[in-house]
Amino acid sequence: MSALNPCLLSDPLEWRRVARDVVGLKLEPIVALPTSRIVGLEVLSVLATPDQSERYFHQQSAEESLALLQAQLATLKNRLPDANLFINLPITLLTETELFRRVLPLLSPGINIEIVDPDTFFSLPAASYHRVVQRLHLLDRRHCRIWLDDIDETQIQRFLRSRLTLSGIKIDKIAFWRLRATPALKELVSLCAHVAENVLIEGIESNRDRECALKAGAGFGQGYYWPSVGWPRE
Repeated sequence: MSALNPCLLSDPLEWRRVARDVVGLKLEPIVALPTSRIVGLEVLSVLATPDQSERYFHQQSAEESLALLQAQLATLKNRLPDANLFINLPITLLTETELFRRVLPLLSPGINIEIVDPDTFFSLPAASYHRVVQRLHLLDRRHCRIWLDDIDETQIQRFLRSRLTLSGIKIDKIAFWRLRATPALKELVSLCAHVAENVLIEGIESNRDRECALKAGAGFGQGYYWPSVGWPRE
């Protein structure tokens, strides 16, 4: 993977147009636990008030989510050609036909798509659910990789029966912190491995955390233990 230069990532005029509350972009390393090698980068937006991030992104409309995704990928286009990128995608961009048509050209082969609201799968009307399943198959044929984000021990039970086309599961950091000192973490990783080939644990903040995740059977990790790279918007 190419070396990262934060100075190459700035495009303040574009970001002012898209989202005034977004003040920067950061790339969080995705790390292979057995080798400690960085194998990917999650693309994340930074807010002026970081403690409001969860609420802000939860309240975003589908159109706003799409505009933000377009700005993120435009910023990185041709600047990190070797990067294995992980992007966040709300399920509305898969359920709404016109939005999906606009998303599709943005998704290059090999990109990792994180479904940020996986619980929504099971509250969709039947027609919408089947559209999502079909579109996941389409993305798989285009060699995109689909991940479920922020999964815990309760959520994974529902996906055991879903038979969705998935490449990976990201275990929620709160679930990791709650279970890391118990055998239940290994059980959760095992269940996730039944749903998708790749299992990542979020919330790794120390070498002890890394060893705990590795011992539980996870292949990948993410967290403050590996510093992110980013830029502030002027």
